[in-house]
Amino acid sequence: MPYSIHIVAHGARTPIGLQAAPSAAAVRAGISRIREHPFLMDKAGQPVMCAFDSLLDSKLMGVNRMLALAEPALREACMPLTNVAGPLQRVPIYMGLPEKRPGFGERDIEQFRRGIEQIEGLPIQLSSVNLIPQGHAAGLLALKLAFEHLQKGTSEACLVGGVDSYLQPDTLEWLDDHLQLARAEARSAFVPGEGAGFCLLVGSRTANRFGWNSLARVRSVSSGQETRLIKTPEVCVGEGLTTAVRSAVSDLSLPAEKIHHVICDINGERYRGEEWGFCCLRLSSYFEDPSAYRTPVDCWGDMGAASGPLFAILACQATARGYAKGPRTLLWASSEAGLRAAALLETSMHAGTRGLRHG
Repeated sequence: MPYSIHIVAHGARTPIGLQAAPSAAAVRAGISRIREHPFLMDKAGQPVMCAFDSLLDSKLMGVNRMLALAEPALREACMPLTNVAGPLQRVPIYMGLPEKRPGFGERDIEQFRRGIEQIEGLPIQLSSVNLIPQGHAAGLLALKLAFEHLQKGTSEACLVGGVDSYLQPDTLEWLDDHLQLARAEARSAFVPGEGAGFCLLVGSRTANRFGWNSLARVRSVSSGQETRLIKTPEVCVGEGLTTAVRSAVSDLSLPAEKIHHVICDINGERYRGEEWGFCCLRLSSYFEDPSAYRTPVDCWGDMGAASGPLFAILACQATARGYAKGPRTLLWASSEAGLRAAALLETSMHAGTRGLRHG
């Protein structure tokens, strides 16, 4: 019988925080780091409005910038593995990356892989580096793959992450050409951001053995495929997202087990908001209030492939700090090429107890 899978550690680097806890606290406080870029311009000759990591050299771009964001977040998530012996010395990693786009292609994916493999000083060895270059939903798909990997008992732990940065001239020009770059002339657009998030996943037996506190139980993770894509004449009615969300919530016992909180990547683009609206019409009975979603883009911009792991961190921190609305949080994300993914996290409202029961 499969045993329960838990998030026991996490790490983040965002424009509003150098670690997970400060980033989540800044989102809760409504702190925003959206501002003009020092030299990147839009087509109208105005500075690009974006959320960027001001401690990184603004001239650092592309894969090297993404690696600079990912490394400290990965190290933070690995902290419980320090001085742990046995099978936990070798851990696979599943990572979401941007979809191929101007400024990020196949060579960049392989360069990023080499960069992750060459990180020194981690408390463990990465037994495999599994990259998922599928955009916004890639981080949640990485969570799904790690979840299934752990349920098979192949490993005792998995690292799940995502990283993205839109701050590359070719990428910004591409967004601007499609009226997706937030500026006065673009009515359905978003503010580009950058960041990285990682979670350490283990099974309940491993968590009990080491006395690790469960930050959240991963109750389910699902994916779907949308065929009516953004930037096409087709009208999206949320079929792919509905498939992913319905599968993620299907084992809830209603009305006792409703979803208290939704965190998603609605970012200002009309397409995404309408997609969620159609999904809510079909599945509203699973939610206390499906319209009361949280989208942190107003604080750290659109996080792209880093969205899913960062959303999981926000859910974990809400419980750890005592401001969660309830134990169940739905996370969802939507990629441009059609991938949809959703995850249901369940947290204990008595966070802080060492170890956990076998599931």
